[in-house]
Amino acid sequence: MKQKLAILGAGPIGLEAALAAHSRGYDVKIFERGEIADSIRQWGHIRMFSPFEMNVSVEGIALLRAGGVDLPNGEEQLTGAEFADRYLAPLAAHLGAPIQLHTEVMAIARDTTRKNERIGDPERAEVPFRLLVRHDGNERFETADLIFDCTGTFCTPNPLGDAGIPALGESAHREFVSYGIPDVRPFAGKRLLVVGGRHSAATVLRDLSAFADTGITWAVRKAVAQPCPRIPNDPLAARDALAMTANELVAERVRFLPATTAEALERNGVGLKVTLRRNGKREVITVDHVIAATGFRPDMNLARELQVQTCWATEGTYKLAAALLGETGGDCLAVRSFGAESLVHPEPGYFTLGMKSYGRTPDFLIRTGLEQIASLLVWLAQKPA
Repeated sequence: MKQKLAILGAGPIGLEAALAAHSRGYDVKIFERGEIADSIRQWGHIRMFSPFEMNVSVEGIALLRAGGVDLPNGEEQLTGAEFADRYLAPLAAHLGAPIQLHTEVMAIARDTTRKNERIGDPERAEVPFRLLVRHDGNERFETADLIFDCTGTFCTPNPLGDAGIPALGESAHREFVSYGIPDVRPFAGKRLLVVGGRHSAATVLRDLSAFADTGITWAVRKAVAQPCPRIPNDPLAARDALAMTANELVAERVRFLPATTAEALERNGVGLKVTLRRNGKREVITVDHVIAATGFRPDMNLARELQVQTCWATEGTYKLAAALLGETGGDCLAVRSFGAESLVHPEPGYFTLGMKSYGRTPDFLIRTGLEQIASLLVWLAQKPA
C-alpha cells in the first residue's frame, strides 16, 4: 500500500516536494490555505538575486518541458510574480498530485494518541497522523502516514519592537505598520521609518528612493558603521549592487540611525509619533508610516501536539540548528547543506522542510530546500520498514 504523504504549503518547496515524492510512488496530497505560491506573490514586485536555474529542480524543468511550457532562461533573474507565474503555477498544473486550495491545516496530532503518550515507543510511528483542516468554514479530519511541513515563515513576521515583542502601541496602530518588503508606491511623498537591517531593509530603501519627495529614516538595532556591508567578491551581482545603493543613499539622503530600536507608537495630530531608543537615549520622530523589515519566525502552534524538537534560540529544527551554528557569515550561498538526519524530529514521520526548518535564521535559499527534499526522500527509501 502506498504511504499517504500530506504536504503543507503550495510554495516552491511544497510543490517540489510533492513532485519528487509523487514520482517515487507516494500517495501525495497538498494542503494550501491560499492560492498557489501565495507567499511568493506577496513579494511579487521584488526581483530575485539568484538566477532562475538556482531555484528549480531538474525534475520540475523536465516535467514542464515535456508539457510544452515556455520556461525562462536559466540565467534570468525573475521577480517573485514572474517566478510564480512562469514556473510554480505551471508546476502545480502538471503535478499529478491533488492540491486542496483555500484549505487550512489548523492542527496536527497522532490519531487517538496524545503528545505525552508512547514516548520513545516504536509503535507510535504506526499510528497515523490526524490533521484538522478547514475549508469554506467547514472543518474535517484528514489522515496521513507522513507529513512534510513546508509552510514557511513569511506569514509570521517578527514584530517591530525590540526584544522580540511588539513595541508599545504596535498592535493598536497596525494599519500604520507594514511588514517585510511591501510595494512602496503607496508611500510616495510620505514620511517613512524603516526598521531592520540586511538586504530586505536595503531593498525597501532602494525602492523608496525612486520618490524624490519621500522622507526616509532608517533604524537598525546594531551599532554598525556601514548600514549594508558588502560581501567580498559577491557571486550575486544584484545583491552587491543593492548593498552599494543602500550605502550611497545613507550618504546622500537617508537619515541612518544605528543602535536604534522602536519603543512606542502613538497617533498625534500630524501623524504617527514613534519613540525611538538610540544609544540608550529616547528620541521622538513623527512619520506617516513604518516599514518593519525585521525578518520572520515560524508558527510553532501547528505541531504543538507532536513530539517535535526545535532550537530554543532560533526555533529551527533542533539538529539542523545545531549544524548551522557558526555557518552564517552574511552570505547565504556559503552556508553548507546538511543531510536528512538534520531534519529528523523525535516525532517519527513528521519533517519540517524549507524556510521553516531554519526558524529565525535568515540564510535560507530555495536551493537549500531542494537539497533537503532529495536527501530526505533518499533517507526514507533506505529506512527499514
